[in-house]
This record gives sequence, structure tokens and C-alpha cells, in this order.
Amino acid sequence: MGVQYIQVKLIQCDYKHVSPMGMVRLITSDKVFFFNAEDFENSQIFLERLQKDDTLIISAEQLNDGSYWLNWVYHPEYGRLEPDRNLKFDKGLVKQYLLSLGLTALFIPAYFCLFTDEDSVWLIVIASLLAMAAFTGAVLLYMCISQTFTIFSRKRKTILRALDLVIDGKFQVLSGENLIQIEGIKNPKSKPLKINPTLDKLPPEPSLSVTKGNVNLKNINIIEYYYRGNTTIRHEVELQVNKSHLNLKLDGAKPFFNNHSFFLAQGDEVEVYHSKLAENQPDNVVFGVFNYQDNLAYTLSARNMAQERGLYLGLWWITGIILALLLAVFGAISIMEIQDRGGHWDSWDWLYLLDNDLIFIGFASSITLGICFLIALGMAAYYQFSKRGRAYYQTQAILSTLRRQQGKDGYVMEVR
Repeated sequence: MGVQYIQVKLIQCDYKHVSPMGMVRLITSDKVFFFNAEDFENSQIFLERLQKDDTLIISAEQLNDGSYWLNWVYHPEYGRLEPDRNLKFDKGLVKQYLLSLGLTALFIPAYFCLFTDEDSVWLIVIASLLAMAAFTGAVLLYMCISQTFTIFSRKRKTILRALDLVIDGKFQVLSGENLIQIEGIKNPKSKPLKINPTLDKLPPEPSLSVTKGNVNLKNINIIEYYYRGNTTIRHEVELQVNKSHLNLKLDGAKPFFNNHSFFLAQGDEVEVYHSKLAENQPDNVVFGVFNYQDNLAYTLSARNMAQERGLYLGLWWITGIILALLLAVFGAISIMEIQDRGGHWDSWDWLYLLDNDLIFIGFASSITLGICFLIALGMAAYYQFSKRGRAYYQTQAILSTLRRQQGKDGYVMEVR
């Protein structure tokens, strides 16, 4: 979904007493916007000036759950929050490029260690270590390239140019819509909601406790865990809903799959699904939250438990990566065999290469897909027969139905 430019009337602005701290939510008549206050200069002053029914012009991108991630916001009287215009290709990025390229280049010695004529266990070990370092370098290189594209991207320049045109008043509001038309800027419409009217009834009453009421945020802690040189950040949120005390333990890492972080503000009306997994367990385990304030839904899984959507998407990624690696290795071996026979390529060599690769692809695909199918089958059994898994799966179905009852699609964000 592309960048949209929208004129809205503000209903509610939440940036104090929120979780996670530093995240901001703007609620308008039919849209919800999120952003991080630290991404913009003087955001605190701007937010303090905002009042209900203020007219705002916003540039934002739609997320999976129908909410929006804000790029900039403009108020005719209070000014604007805009991205940093001074992003540039500095020395720090050059150093990152040199490091990533140096590590990625280790693929070359790893290749020669692996395919040398000498049979040595040490060469295999060295090749494996070099390949791991090279893979790390490839990941760093991807991050550097992504940052470079952000600096020089046409999209970023267009977003900033649109803001300048809005400041100059070179825009008009489309009749009957909250989209605005800016001179020379394309403004796509929102993607249509996928609503299934036949799925508007709640599932049978699950083995879960339901607590509904307004949120009272008691305490928010950011805890860093150190284990074998790795640092993990966790957000622990203590809240009270209708006299029930609940604890949420959330991953502090940035979300994937075009989502935003789990968000709660003081006073939000929510419906919390929780359960005690064992009789001797003092605290309830929270499996899901539906926020009536912004009509967003979240399922919460344990840290070591696979999320349903993430699991199946991950399996497809793993299948593709394994097949690509196996095909590359087998293709290299086949090419080396042809080179050893003289290196004179003719139609028979190409047929030999194609025939061997097709057989290998079919064989490797069957094994890889079979393993992935068994993993998915195991997770399905976990959701069916495990108390925690069944509670999580039931919560997912209930929250999806609640979303549709509020006129939204059935998307539920999975939070770890």
C-alpha cells in the first residue's frame, strides 16, 4: 500500500501514560495513527498543543490491521512534525559498508575450502565458520543497502515534497472523502476491507476468563536480559482492569510483517482474555486483548511459542531458502563435473545439467515440504490438545470475530 495524504479531525491523542513509552496514538473519526515521538524533533511541544476537533493533514502508510503509521503531520497553526531532512551518507555508513563487504567476501575462501581436492575435517570446519561469517556480512550488507535506499529513495523525497506543497496551500480536499489531492502527488485510496458477513457470531464459550473494563496502567518496566553476549529487551506492564490485576510481558523488539507495537493507554476500554494454566499458578496468563478505543486486537503468545501466522510464513521462507541453497550447491557440483570433463559445453551438457537438477529439485522439494508439513501438523496438534495452545487458538478466533463485529476485517496482531 502506498503513502496516503489525509485530512482528519482529531478525536483523541494519547502520549502520556501509555505502553510502550514514547509511542503516540492519534484517533480520528475513522482512522487510527501511530508513531514514535523520538522520530520527530519538538514532538512534545506539538502534542501538548493539540486539542479535540483540530484539523490535521497527515501523511501515513496503512498497516495490516487497518491502522496507519505516520510519516508527517501538519497543523495550520501549531506547525508540523516532519522526518529528518538531514539524513546523509556519512562516515559511519561507509564503515558499515566496508565491514559488511569484508565479511561477505569470506564466501570466496569458504567455497575453495569446501570444494578443495583434499579431504580434511579441519577444512570443513573452517569453511563452515567462514560461511557463517559471510552470511552475517550479507545480512549487514542488506541493512546498509536498505538504509542507503531510505536516504536516497524517491519515496522519501516525494513525502517531503508533499509536505512542502501542503505548507504552501497547494492542495484540495476531495469531496465526500478525507483524502486530499496535492499538486503533482499521487494519492492512492485505502485498500478495501475483507469482511466475511457469515462469520459474525462469536465461537462457543471457551475455557477462558474474560475481563472487560477501563485500563489502569499501574507500572511499566523495561528490563534487559543478558545471555551469552546477547541482549533481550522485555516490556513488563502491570495493569488493572475492573479490579483484576494482570501482568503483560512483551518483547521489546520491533514488530515484523508491517505491524506496530502492542499499544495501551490509560483509560482505554478493553476486553482481556486470560486463564490459569495450572491450579498452583498464582497469576493469570493473558492470551489476548481487544481494545474498543481503537478497535484493534492482539494475541499474546509465550516467548518460546510459535505464532500461528509467523510459523506458517516462516515455514514457506525456510522451504524457499533451503531449496535455493541446495539448488545452488548441486548446480555448482554439476558444473564442476562438466568442467572436469574438458569444459567444452554442448547441448548434451546442458541436457545433463537440466536433467540432474530437475531430479534433484523434485527430490529435495519432497523432503523439505514433507518436513515442513510435519512441523505444521505438530503445531496444529499443539493448538488442539495443549491447554495453552487451545486457549491461544480460541482467543485468536474470538478476537477476529470481535473485529468483524466492529466493521473491521478479521486481522488480529500476534504479539510475542
